[in-house]
Amino acid sequence: MPPPRTLLAYSAPRSGFGDEWMTFLPIGLGYLQAMLKSRAFPCRVANLSGRGRKEILAYLKAQNPAVMGVSMFTFNRKRSYELLAWAREACPEAILLAGGPHPTHLAEEVFEDCPALDAIVQGEGEAVLLGIAERLKAAPGSDLWRRTPGLILREGPTLPQPPLEDLDGVGIPAEHLEADFLNDVGQLAYLSTSRGCPATCNFCNTPEFWGTSIRFRSAPSVLREMRMLREQHGLTYFSFRDDTFTANRDRVLTLMRGIQDSGLHPLWNCQSRVNLVDEDRLVAMKRAGCEFMQFGVEHGSERVLQLLDKGTNLRHARKALGLVRKVGMNLGIYLITGIPGETWADVEETATFVRDTRPQDCQISPLALYPGTRMFDQYRAEGRIQKDFYRASGDAEVFARVDAHTEKALRHIDQVAQQAKAKSRFTPAEFAEQKRWLGFCAVTNLLCGEAAEEEGRFSEAEAEYAEIIAREPANPWGFMKRALLREKLGQLDRARADLAEVLALAPGNPEATELAGLWGLKQTKARAKKPAHGPTAEMKGAEAYLSRPKM
Repeated sequence: MPPPRTLLAYSAPRSGFGDEWMTFLPIGLGYLQAMLKSRAFPCRVANLSGRGRKEILAYLKAQNPAVMGVSMFTFNRKRSYELLAWAREACPEAILLAGGPHPTHLAEEVFEDCPALDAIVQGEGEAVLLGIAERLKAAPGSDLWRRTPGLILREGPTLPQPPLEDLDGVGIPAEHLEADFLNDVGQLAYLSTSRGCPATCNFCNTPEFWGTSIRFRSAPSVLREMRMLREQHGLTYFSFRDDTFTANRDRVLTLMRGIQDSGLHPLWNCQSRVNLVDEDRLVAMKRAGCEFMQFGVEHGSERVLQLLDKGTNLRHARKALGLVRKVGMNLGIYLITGIPGETWADVEETATFVRDTRPQDCQISPLALYPGTRMFDQYRAEGRIQKDFYRASGDAEVFARVDAHTEKALRHIDQVAQQAKAKSRFTPAEFAEQKRWLGFCAVTNLLCGEAAEEEGRFSEAEAEYAEIIAREPANPWGFMKRALLREKLGQLDRARADLAEVLALAPGNPEATELAGLWGLKQTKARAKKPAHGPTAEMKGAEAYLSRPKM
């Protein structure tokens, strides 16, 4: 009897079909697939965003999976219900599952709103899916799978599934990837190297979903994934999407040494908490290719940080952000407004904080309340969130405040952030100090070269890129940046020569491959965008707020 086939699917909501962030496959599906395929259970992933009922029905009938799992968040819950209903129509015998934070924390309502659904995977899903597959293989056609720990059934939960302690054992997504409708290979460069967060912020469901004790992948596992993505897809830029990348100091330093010794010469970005960085970590990270660091600062008022139970203070924040600027990496922060109890004086404190710290990037969001958070539970207990909200509100989230204060605060902080961004560029004196302090570092040269280009000092920019090439001839970034500069200056033959070096060092690099096609070197492929540091799917910016319904 062949092993059961699993299909893991995702779709952005209808309102997000044109949004590049929403239409990316959740990275968790890749790790679920790796867990199954590394144990010889067939599994495909599919991004069904933007596809209609007729096409999806035909696809599901052709796949005919024994198990289908749908990745469900608050923002795509209704589209997920559609997928599950169509799956029941196309594959009447399949076991239909929903996983993700929304069904995990709001199971009763999800079951009520989705008659096609058989079960919900509670929290972390790898061991649960593997358990289902093993039971189906042992007893085809039986309901033995319903005893798998970690499920929520209509009649109640099964036994709990303990968190995975060996994350290396899950497998590497790139090694097992079988995907349909994967439009952008660049999304493979979004990596997860740990699970959990030590904080207990009352607006975040990470502690409830992943736990408050952090579990880490080993440095060799992470390096193997990076090398595989470089060799198979030519990727040279990565984005580590761990909640708290720098939580374990020794682990960070070990991984940084590994990246430096690997010969990969990547650029990358990450995010963390302001109380979990220090100079040694940041210096090691920059030398290993980190060019951008994000922090969930959330607010510039000490009083409001306490309301959010953030567990950090402004002293932590100012010190961390100052260190990032001193070391010489680009800086990004997340901010929240529209918080119960927030006054205009608090908003002005946030504006002052942004002016003082000068981040290059600032993501500002109204406070949304998600299932699985203490603030959501409080609002529901007080009757401020009605049970039928998610049925009546389209794709909307629950916002803590929908009022003139929040709208005004969003616009004001955004304006201040734009002004701060204009003043955030490192000065020549700051670059000189970074070079004196750190010695040669490719990231410093790259940022210095970019700044010189923006100011029209092209010969200085070329000299910065040339130094990278001279000191690190296996680093594709010196050649790439110089190629782009030379193309800008009309030196196309010299640009082509540099681009050929990039493709020799990183065959298949998506951006270089496209440029090669445009510049007449070889056939072009679809371009993959550089992994960015924009809003997460569950934290949208101010522009999404104004059209949302009230509770």
